[in-house]
Amino acid sequence: METSGKGGYLQPAVEADSCINCGICLKVCPVYGDVELHYPLTAFAARSRDSSDYITSSSGGIASVLSSYMIEQGGVVYGCHADGLDIRHVRIEDKEELWKLKGSKYVQSNVSDVFRKVRADLSAGLDVLFTGTPCQTAGLRKYVGKLSDRLYLVDLICHGVPSQKMFREHVRHVIGNEDVDAVSFRDGPRFVLSLSSSGKVVYRSDFCRNPFEDMYYRAFFYGISYRDSCYKCRFARPERVSDITIGDFWGIKNPGTLPFGTEAGLSVALPVTEKGLALLDAIRDSLFIEERPVEEAVAGNDQLRHPFRFTRRVSLFRAFYGILPFDAAARLAFMDKQLMRWLSGMKHKILRKDAK
Repeated sequence: METSGKGGYLQPAVEADSCINCGICLKVCPVYGDVELHYPLTAFAARSRDSSDYITSSSGGIASVLSSYMIEQGGVVYGCHADGLDIRHVRIEDKEELWKLKGSKYVQSNVSDVFRKVRADLSAGLDVLFTGTPCQTAGLRKYVGKLSDRLYLVDLICHGVPSQKMFREHVRHVIGNEDVDAVSFRDGPRFVLSLSSSGKVVYRSDFCRNPFEDMYYRAFFYGISYRDSCYKCRFARPERVSDITIGDFWGIKNPGTLPFGTEAGLSVALPVTEKGLALLDAIRDSLFIEERPVEEAVAGNDQLRHPFRFTRRVSLFRAFYGILPFDAAARLAFMDKQLMRWLSGMKHKILRKDAK
């Protein structure tokens, strides 16, 4: 993997000195090669029964339950870990290390050498659970080929990925050169970016309370900081590429009628293969779970219907980002919305003053 262009996105790179023009890289590529997509067998609303696990997880904790089960069965787990500002996939074989995979990471993860490690584990007869974006899971399935019987793929409902370069620029903008040893993008169901140094929170921004305070979150949720392939993603559709698709169960109807609480988030689980359905059945005792219509999950998640659209605002951000730092470029790209917000605030102040 290597960074590419002014955006700094990680891209696959061909080792030119070793290339023999065999074309295998194109055959296994999730963007250019053929992939099998299947409509989910059913859908579930779920959350972890373990209260500590539930509270410390994002989206209900189903990924944590799946990971714990796989290790209990003697397998290994691969998932995304934020080691300070280094966002990468890591291999976990000890339940005591699973905390590293907790929480959402709204940054492109580095998977360099991970596929080779997965194939080595499969060749050694180990069961492997890999959780990642749909394109990562598609690429891994094609890479391991016939070894995939022991491979359990879980893909995330992905909106798109900003680059690590953008995230690091933003962190430097908001806290200067202070070291960061922990990053969190969620506080339960709330979208809160927290940065910690030496165990102390040095920055915290709640996107739900002030959507203009943190420009990294603003750019992410309005989809202006993604890599090119995200805007034409072939996996942003109801048909899925993995064994199980997971994410937040947005748009669930009448959540108050569920026989369990959802105050710290709720997972959606979409089993796509019989292997995925069997895996979910194996962890039922560790979950509060209820079957729901697939159509309900699809209706509540835009990314289960279509990729984020490449808008004029995306073009504007990219034009600015070529000459300005990340935060300045993002703020300028949203200047019209900030102006409208300011004018609306002034209008309300004038109306309140006149009313007195």
